[in-house]
Amino acid sequence: MDVHQLREFLVNQRRVSGWTQEELAERSGVSVRTIRNLETGSNTNPRRSSVELLLNALGGAPAAPAGPTVWYSGDSSLVPTQRTRPEHDRTQPVPWHGPRPLGDPMVGRETDMRHILASAQRSRLMVLTGPGGVGKTRLALAAAYRLRPLFPDGVAVAELRDCPPEHLEPVRSRAELDRLTEGLTGDLGGTGRRLLVLDGAERVVRQTARLARRLLDEHPGLHLLVTSRRALAAGAAEGWEVEPLRVDGPEDGDAGVPSAVELLLRRVRSSLPTLDLAPHMPQVTALCRLLDGMPLAIEIAAQRLRSLPLSSLLREENLFHLLDQVDAGALSAHRTLSDSVRWSYDLLPAPHRELLHDLVALPDPFSLDDVLAGHQGSTGSAPQLSHRLAELVDASLVQTLRQGQYQYRVHALVRHVVERARQQSVAPCGSDVDEYRARAVSAAHSAA
Repeated sequence: MDVHQLREFLVNQRRVSGWTQEELAERSGVSVRTIRNLETGSNTNPRRSSVELLLNALGGAPAAPAGPTVWYSGDSSLVPTQRTRPEHDRTQPVPWHGPRPLGDPMVGRETDMRHILASAQRSRLMVLTGPGGVGKTRLALAAAYRLRPLFPDGVAVAELRDCPPEHLEPVRSRAELDRLTEGLTGDLGGTGRRLLVLDGAERVVRQTARLARRLLDEHPGLHLLVTSRRALAAGAAEGWEVEPLRVDGPEDGDAGVPSAVELLLRRVRSSLPTLDLAPHMPQVTALCRLLDGMPLAIEIAAQRLRSLPLSSLLREENLFHLLDQVDAGALSAHRTLSDSVRWSYDLLPAPHRELLHDLVALPDPFSLDDVLAGHQGSTGSAPQLSHRLAELVDASLVQTLRQGQYQYRVHALVRHVVERARQQSVAPCGSDVDEYRARAVSAAHSAA
């Protein structure tokens, strides 16, 4: 179709679907600015990749390929050219096995989505990493849904969270992993094209890397999309770190509010249409900042506003205790908000827990030098401490800020889980927090 037909189709289909330009942007991965320029006619030469993403989101995408896919050679392409199937095959739905994505539009994930769609043509193995509650599963399922026209043999989703931890029961974990995936790939043969989503691989990250290599060797048409709090040690894998939503500024010039604030407002509007938060935007922003922009925490906070005033959630000392009383089962694979982080914490060796306890005492952000200064004269050499810090980063329990000099921070939810574990004396006790802070401050003064 020419650009005038495209404009008419775009406007009509979006209105029929009842979507705003922002919602279409979230569903397609195309920026709001591009959609606006297309609909107003100011963009008369759109990128083909953007057009295909819009058609896919609106249900007008070309049919899935019947044979090998012809890939574009340029980096500007986000989806492959598709070969048309015979007319009688076009009505056949693409098979889907396992959990499906939620129907509501995603917020603040345009950059993530565009990267995943682009990576689908560069690599057959994509790994999404990030802390518990950041939205890896929702993002992976939404991306798989948009990519489904490229895989005529369908999309399959395997949930790995119930696999036994590989460091405790390696034989059982390997057997369970093989069992979960065997039925989803056994019928592919050598020419089938399928997208397999492996969700929640952190307990079996080494076994998953082994499995990925084997499956990709056995099935040339298979693509893998993995979510894990730990990166996979697998060659040729594309990695993407899913970060919390923005709190202090919008993603780009198109959005009027930060994405974390937008998510809270959307969830409140859908569940509490009579609650008007417009007069309280500074407090809403402050709440999102206390929650570090974590999507799961924000969605649970929106539920809490059904029964508690906004002012009660702004008391930092009570915030996570109040949110932990809400059943998160409808939003997450975990029962409560703390559960989304607690089992990553429980998998840590004792020395790593001790270091994490100490890091909670440091103000954000902190540097490696701050960590080493706080442990002067204590057990553990500098290389050991550096290794443990790196392991905490790899476990998505510590965030790395890579602008210039590396700095680190611990998300508020992780701090809450660590403090709760210390109070309950569940984990081996590390250095006393006050003593650690005093050593760090003393070392800093000495250095100055």
